[in-house]
Amino acid sequence: MSFEVVTTPTLPKPGQFTQVVKKGNIIFISGQTAEPEAAAGNLDPLAQADRIFRYLKDAVEAAGGAMDDICKINVYLTDGSQFPAILELRPKYFKPPYPAATTIVVQSTVQRALIMEIEAIAILDEAHGTRRAGSAAKARNRSKKS
Repeated sequence: MSFEVVTTPTLPKPGQFTQVVKKGNIIFISGQTAEPEAAAGNLDPLAQADRIFRYLKDAVEAAGGAMDDICKINVYLTDGSQFPAILELRPKYFKPPYPAATTIVVQSTVQRALIMEIEAIAILDEAHGTRRAGSAAKARNRSKKS
């Protein structure tokens, strides 16, 4: 089975890659950057991170999911001092339990003004009904009854 290309009109037009692909119930979101902020010379980590998280939200929703379906993010920063922006915004876009995450400090992204990049993987429920957070709550309730 090949993968499905998900149309994402709110994300920047990609080059020789696809922004979002879906294979079965798994959604792969390419690394997102804050091109509008970078192009305007805005190197503020909070502004760039907020734009990127909004892109991730748009991407997962375009694929039929929600932020609760994102189970893994990889964060690439060009300076470790940018990490507090990620920590500040994570609760705005995700609810506990937070997705698994890896954060790496790199020398540079493809353009110097793009100071960070975040990619994500989401897994949809087979029935597209109960989200990851809801499933965790149900599991906790079952364990309390036993």
